[in-house]
Amino acid sequence: MVFFLRKYLFIIVLFCCNNILFATTQAVLPHKISFSGLLAISRKPDTAAHPIRKSIKICSCQILILQTNIRRQKNFALLAERTNNKSFNSDISYANRVIEKEKRHMKSYFYDKLEVVDSFSDAIDCRSMYKRLKNKNKTIFLYDILDADIRR
Repeated sequence: MVFFLRKYLFIIVLFCCNNILFATTQAVLPHKISFSGLLAISRKPDTAAHPIRKSIKICSCQILILQTNIRRQKNFALLAERTNNKSFNSDISYANRVIEKEKRHMKSYFYDKLEVVDSFSDAIDCRSMYKRLKNKNKTIFLYDILDADIRR
């Protein structure tokens, strides 16, 4: 049974590729499908006619010192990322509100004291910002990257 299927599959492949086998200039594929048409389907559409809007990510970061009754942990980065929709300042303020909400949550459940060492924002995605911070300071740790686009 398997040999039977292989034989017919081989015949179908030969029939579809007959213009290559017999070196004809015309495409003699069934239903008038040419290789150039198949290549046109597989190509990506021309993006020059339709400009794609690139969304810029905005990242806000706070460097924290976390303290419990037992120990003190330094240089934890808490980052919030938001897509630039409206204005730069409103998106940064929303990302900062998300960070403040997470800090309240951290303080109420996990830590006794939170101290902000540094705070900054930039029009870059948070992974790149963390890599940049890690290159400058090897002792910094990532606490979390919060998605500020999600409704909370």
